[in-house]
Amino acid sequence: MNIKKGLLFTAICVMLALPALADEAKKGGHTKADITYQTAPIYKVLDSKDFYVVLYGKYGAKIGTVTIPKKWASWQKDTPRKLSVRQLPSKMGAFMTIVKKDNEFHKVILTVPLDHTNRIWGVINDTRVDKSEKDSIELELR
Repeated sequence: MNIKKGLLFTAICVMLALPALADEAKKGGHTKADITYQTAPIYKVLDSKDFYVVLYGKYGAKIGTVTIPKKWASWQKDTPRKLSVRQLPSKMGAFMTIVKKDNEFHKVILTVPLDHTNRIWGVINDTRVDKSEKDSIELELR
């Protein structure tokens, strides 16, 4: 008989505690992500001494251009890398991802074949590249 009373007491305690736990879960539940991203297909990456010039796809079969400094790929004290170049998985098209944190530019990721003999890669003369210093890039998708 004591075992039955003990189980009944435990069951009642659990049932009384569940609503309090559910309210606590709602308070600390899911929050809105501070990180957003934009992705665009890459048609060509032109390599120069200090920059990558990326030709990317926009809506309506248009082409956009963005210049990315290569120095963004190196880590500097108190400054995280702003550029990552990663290997393209097989059977996928090359693409570029702009990552924003709190609605401000955080980093750009180029997902391309790392073999520079691939037809997506090209070469551009450094004198033809817009060398203006910038801290961020924006994709114009329209």
